[in-house]
Amino acid sequence: MVNIFKANGHLTEFKKSKIEKTVIKAGGSRQFAKQIANKVFQKVHKGTRTKDILKLTLKLLKEQPGVALRYDLKRAIMSLGPHGFTFEEYFSQILQNYNYKTKVGFIMKGKATHHEVDILANHKNNERKEMIECKYHNRVGKHTDSKVAMYTYARYLDLKNNPKNKITHGWLATNTRCTPHAVEYAKGVGLKITTWNYASKGEKNLQKLIKAKGLYPITILPSVVGEIKEKLAKVKIVLAKDIILYDFKGLKKKTNLREKEVKQVLEEVKEVFCNPTC
Repeated sequence: MVNIFKANGHLTEFKKSKIEKTVIKAGGSRQFAKQIANKVFQKVHKGTRTKDILKLTLKLLKEQPGVALRYDLKRAIMSLGPHGFTFEEYFSQILQNYNYKTKVGFIMKGKATHHEVDILANHKNNERKEMIECKYHNRVGKHTDSKVAMYTYARYLDLKNNPKNKITHGWLATNTRCTPHAVEYAKGVGLKITTWNYASKGEKNLQKLIKAKGLYPITILPSVVGEIKEKLAKVKIVLAKDIILYDFKGLKKKTNLREKEVKQVLEEVKEVFCNPTC
């Protein structure tokens, strides 16, 4: 048994099977996944950090660029940024692909006070009207605690108590994890939760919501940083799959990117949505 350091500083057992499963989820074959996991295992020793294991895995995955890009999904979400291209905009677009009608970033009056609402979501197939609090973290190991769950529920109650709002449910969504106490509290009061690898009963967690329909953020593309990311955010291109809707000329006109940048973005997005054999 080899123990490695997680991002939060805790020791955990290294498991090759975890690497294999993640590579397969990213579109790699079982044979390729085993090959990668074995090579990583040969380099791992007691005290190796998970971020170093990720770097090594991504380096090995370059043999199949599309798999490498999809494997790095968590990093891509953490690259959204707190301004411009935000997690709430991204989560809103995910929900729209699951038959929700959404509204992002506005003020609503509760019974006692006004609240800034990240997302208001109505599902097309039922009467639910949900107030969603989005908690974004740009660092691995940073978790959403019970205080956040408590104030999310309190804000939901105040908004619900204003009958004009017709809000029926509260919802907390984060790109990392919730602490066990936050989950326990949410279960107790009926607050819906969506995290990277956990969701309330009957729901999909964040990574499953994304991978089931290929709803990767545009930041999954290596070239989408700095000014390129800002230009895409400005024209509300949030999902990588939306790039496929444009040809070279159309994307250049839409985004005002340079020719070289447009070419790079289009090449990278093809890798994301291409099978390893293409």
